[in-house]
Amino acid sequence: MPVLDGHSEVRCPAVSFLVVPGSAPSIQYAGRPMDVFAGLDDRPAGFAVAELTVPAGFPGPPPHAHDLFDEGIYVLQGSILVVGDGEPTMAGPGSLFVAPRGERHGFANPSGEPARVLGLWGPAGPAMTFMEAVGAVLPAQGPPDVEAVRAVYEAHQSRILS
Repeated sequence: MPVLDGHSEVRCPAVSFLVVPGSAPSIQYAGRPMDVFAGLDDRPAGFAVAELTVPAGFPGPPPHAHDLFDEGIYVLQGSILVVGDGEPTMAGPGSLFVAPRGERHGFANPSGEPARVLGLWGPAGPAMTFMEAVGAVLPAQGPPDVEAVRAVYEAHQSRILS
């Protein structure tokens, strides 16, 4: 490990990276690929960003809270129904929905058109581990198997709320 002595220049290995269209790894979420631009394998550890298409008619996960990470959803195209502590609200292009750790939230796409969103999470590690697990049990259409979803949430320090 380099030591800074005030007299020599220290070069650190590059840790920056660029993700160009078509090069992002993906995980499955509700039967569709979710392109992960940052955050897989803790690269970087501080946050994760992914783009996904929320299918038309997607019922979404039940209202829930995460204890290990914050979550945000930025709508790029279409609209989604977001749920927090207040009334459910439609969020269209340019809207950002933020759910801090421990706060009740959820989303769905009740419209007849798919919606494209960016998911944002921090820190990356626990969020991406959770997203991979829950994405595998959420169906693209129809209601989820609540017990399978609940098991994933409990295994990742998250809770289903009413």
